[in-house]
Amino acid sequence: MPDLSSIHVAALHLLSSWMSERYFRTFRPLDVPASAFDAVLQQRDRRVGVTIGPLWDADIAPGPIEGADDLAALLTADVSAEGSSIERGAYAVWVPPKAALPTTEPQVSNLRVILSHGLSGLRPGEQREVRLPLTLVLAKLADEGAYVSVTGGLAPEWTTMSEGLPGSFHLDSRALHRLPEERAEIDIIVSRVRDRAALLAPGEVTDVQVTDTWTVSRLPDGATEGVTVIAAPPQVDPLDGTIVRRMLRRHVQRAVAQLEAARAGGEQIDLVALVLVGAVAHLKDELATAALRGMNPASYGTVDLIAVVADGGVRQVLQPRALPWEAAH
Repeated sequence: MPDLSSIHVAALHLLSSWMSERYFRTFRPLDVPASAFDAVLQQRDRRVGVTIGPLWDADIAPGPIEGADDLAALLTADVSAEGSSIERGAYAVWVPPKAALPTTEPQVSNLRVILSHGLSGLRPGEQREVRLPLTLVLAKLADEGAYVSVTGGLAPEWTTMSEGLPGSFHLDSRALHRLPEERAEIDIIVSRVRDRAALLAPGEVTDVQVTDTWTVSRLPDGATEGVTVIAAPPQVDPLDGTIVRRMLRRHVQRAVAQLEAARAGGEQIDLVALVLVGAVAHLKDELATAALRGMNPASYGTVDLIAVVADGGVRQVLQPRALPWEAAH
């Protein structure tokens, strides 16, 4: 797979592992340089043609995201270092949407240390959250009201944060890009903001120390050793359904065209899979499922399986109508 980016290779290995677990069969990436598809998975004598693409417009920021390659190289060096606490293997860092990677010191080294600790002890297929310390800014505007206006990552929590507070406040949480999975951890962050708010007088401003929560994962066995940093351009809006619909249509068209080219070239393809790399903080927030419902089924009729890879996981968007190994029985 010499023409695939490291992000595409990571998505391919996650898809192959997910398919192996779901269908109780072993799927492995197959090196077929002349394939019409982006990649091919093999299951015994059957072949799965795979089209891979991001759910953001690559024209926005063609090439690697600034700082991603350097961070990946540093973390890969940590994995391969003699005496490292990180077991040799393949790993991925899932950068939350709109988060810009640092390019200067000491920020790069600080992020490297936190992520390296997060990779330690992971088993193939496992993932965990790592916490990055950051500072939010809270201001009290007036004694009247019981309201916190929030910009940034904590905006969904403004009603919980506002309940019973004496006065009007503004919280700038643009530095926070991903909330934790566990509700209890979110409640701790909200309580910290509320505790600081209770101490303020009108016109006063204070810092609130919290953490951003990123995901790291270990890729399945068989993936190339090292660390892949998976990041969308910071200017991409993960909740822009227009872009998701456009990119979904584009990749579906590519998958259909690749199948036609494979058939014309006499290539054996038993199943067609499209795997999409999502730019969302949590996999449950992906918009490809909703976008597919708005498409004409005839446009993707020859695509058997569509899945989204994001935040360390895989989510099925389109289920195959038939499976080649079931038809053989």
